[in-house]
Amino acid sequence: MEQKDKKILVPVDFSDKSKEGIYQAIQIAKVTGSKICLLHVIRTNLPPWNFMDEKEFTNQIVTIEQALIAEAEKLVDSKPPVFTAIVKKGKLCDTILEQSKELNVEMIVMGTSTEDNIKKKIIGSNALRVTTEAEVPVVTVKKGCASSKIEKIIVPLDLTKETKEKVSDAIQLARQLNCKIFAVSFSSTNYEYVVNHLKRQLAQVKTFVSEAGIEIEAEYKYYNSGSRDEKLVEYIQEKEGDIVMITTHQQAEIIRFFLGSFAEEVIHGAPVPVLSIVPKGTFKTIMTMPGTD
Repeated sequence: MEQKDKKILVPVDFSDKSKEGIYQAIQIAKVTGSKICLLHVIRTNLPPWNFMDEKEFTNQIVTIEQALIAEAEKLVDSKPPVFTAIVKKGKLCDTILEQSKELNVEMIVMGTSTEDNIKKKIIGSNALRVTTEAEVPVVTVKKGCASSKIEKIIVPLDLTKETKEKVSDAIQLARQLNCKIFAVSFSSTNYEYVVNHLKRQLAQVKTFVSEAGIEIEAEYKYYNSGSRDEKLVEYIQEKEGDIVMITTHQQAEIIRFFLGSFAEEVIHGAPVPVLSIVPKGTFKTIMTMPGTD
């Protein structure tokens, strides 16, 4: 049976943040052998598109496709991956999500804003919408936070039912990227039942991952000040992590309007790329981790 090509979709608007996304996709493609699909979305009802005749429109599309490839090639520091340039008409997020399905990509990688003002966080960003609605993992990377190597995946765990899916996905990612998993559970309570459950779960995770042939370090962390996302950022810095994996939920209407969701705070605050997965078996693995129901 012929093996299908692995593809990474990268939205590009030629801003500095989208260039960060291209660079990160290149680093992942180096290890996974993936092709990179560079996507530029245009709004044809806005200038200058609505003033062009058919010939001008076609010529401009060709110019943009060439510019996409040229922009990506500037960021290559070794053997270049295969680049494909795609220009589509439509709304940005809708088009990204549609293309991810149509192209059957393994992953979306996109640069995201570093804005910290409260209005930006409440309204939400394009990247946040894509992470909550995409059916594949989404890597978001802020300017200056791209990783030139990915050897350490930070995986924060809690007591939710999605833990087993998250760990299975982390194993699959670690295999693809040939890296080590750092699993960590944070708790702001000393309640014995919670603490024992978290520690027992971490032990099960460590055994499960080790038996899958992946190197792992697992830790329980208690904190009595600050927030969970702040402690995660400190842990990433302590372990010199290269990427952090979180779970998001397909509840964009909630995440978009309410400040404080863990996923949003990590995406805004992490000093490394953030890989978000919606808990429904995004890597399509058939793995069962006992004891985490």
